[in-house]
Amino acid sequence: MRNAEAYVADALASILQETRAALEVVVVDDGSSDRSRERVLQIGESRVRIVDGPCSGIAACMNTGLSAAQGSILMRCDADDLYPTDRISKQVGWLATHPEHGAVCGAFSTVDARGRPVAQLLGAQDREQLDIHEELRRGITRTHLCTYAIRRTALDLAGPFRGFFETAEDIDFALRLGEVCKVGYMPWNAYIYRLHEESATHSQRTVRRVFFEQAARDFQTQRRKHGTDALMRGMPPKPPNGSAHGASSARTQIRGMLIGQSWSDLKNRRTLAALGHAWRASLVTPLRSAGWWNLLKIVLTVAMRRPL
Repeated sequence: MRNAEAYVADALASILQETRAALEVVVVDDGSSDRSRERVLQIGESRVRIVDGPCSGIAACMNTGLSAAQGSILMRCDADDLYPTDRISKQVGWLATHPEHGAVCGAFSTVDARGRPVAQLLGAQDREQLDIHEELRRGITRTHLCTYAIRRTALDLAGPFRGFFETAEDIDFALRLGEVCKVGYMPWNAYIYRLHEESATHSQRTVRRVFFEQAARDFQTQRRKHGTDALMRGMPPKPPNGSAHGASSARTQIRGMLIGQSWSDLKNRRTLAALGHAWRASLVTPLRSAGWWNLLKIVLTVAMRRPL
């Protein structure tokens, strides 16, 4: 948590609705200068405790929280996001019946800054339960690390989050996790990711974000070939300064997801939903043509499908 007073109470409420699984919530306050800590304290919940973060990057913040946590199964929630109902107990129950797995994950959905649904990121290929550790070993990350429930034993084998990564520390960790244990995937929504302009994704310059994402995959390729990567050997690549590119826009990302959702709806014969998502995509960036062109294509496709 860092300066998340607008969202952290909702994030905690979504987690604390869990009553079937024994629960400990460690809130790492990584240098908040707003009323985030006050919002947490106002909840007055015995299952929640606050620890101070090191204020030296997301990887160090994550490691601080993991060191403080006492549970045998660990999950992550960013302070501006949400957990769906029963996510915790469902994943704990799944791991209890699959002792050979070190972790389980799922799909995730997105909402805008006001909590309005944007898209459900569950593709046609994601409709069945399967193991994905072989995918991870090939550099494929089909979902967000915040959908994972990870056994402490597997986490210890994978090792800590690595401070080199300003972002994509989650991708780097997920790829390393797939190298040390079996990872299951369940085709239901396990996380609600909030898209807004203040998030790390949309405040970091695009060129640096892309660099760290690629570095995570390059390092894995190196480990497959040599057993170690450049970061382990103390010779990591130097990040670009990022001056040539600005940060990506949450509005642009939301528009793209709504456009994608509109076509998914249309493919599945949800005509009204398709039109609604296409209309919303147009209104997100009303001065840009992409959303309006998509709306026109959706309307024409619907019209051509109608029987005479």
